[in-house]
Amino acid sequence: MTFQIDKSKGWTETIIDSDCEFYKFEKVATIFKTELNIVFTEQLNNFDSFYWDFLYNNSMLCLHYNIYLGVSIFPKSFQNANQVDNDNVIKIATTVITLLEDFNWKPFDNKKSIGTKGSEGGTILDDLENIEGARITLEKDCGNIPFAVTLGIYGLMFHTHFDSTFESANLFIKNTKFKINKVFEMYNLPEKERTELWQTKHDRLIEELAEITTD
Repeated sequence: MTFQIDKSKGWTETIIDSDCEFYKFEKVATIFKTELNIVFTEQLNNFDSFYWDFLYNNSMLCLHYNIYLGVSIFPKSFQNANQVDNDNVIKIATTVITLLEDFNWKPFDNKKSIGTKGSEGGTILDDLENIEGARITLEKDCGNIPFAVTLGIYGLMFHTHFDSTFESANLFIKNTKFKINKVFEMYNLPEKERTELWQTKHDRLIEELAEITTD
């Protein structure tokens, strides 16, 4: 998972997620408060946009949400922002992205499975569980396969991914955690509000997790 950087307006804006509902904004705001001890000094809310100001490393920044543009961070002084302000926008976005990736992910069974034999016949190197109901396991030396990653969302899907290097397997895990988090975020929307577009996005995420390719 990464973020986009937009400098086209004369200041630095980091786009945390350009395709999300309001609950993603709430999730980021929660991380600000609980993990970074950030206090929002002013909160301006209207029908389609939220502007929550905060102080970070002596820079006044804004956490923004728009129903069409998603979640972003930018300096409150816009084009009058100095280099330190713009650098701080990138710094806090980098921290938030890392925390979002690990959100609700914990070692499975207090790491008791590490070093044991996995479902693919290899030795378990890493084993993570999402408290909302998912698991990702990394194994090495699975017969003639160097690395295997098994992933599942309980009651919904299961898939095994094979890789040739430890680095690429870990990159796959990183991207998988992000996508599974997105699935759980989508379930925060009440069923009566889940439109055809919601279902299309949901199904696309599941297909990506299962590595299903369509023409």
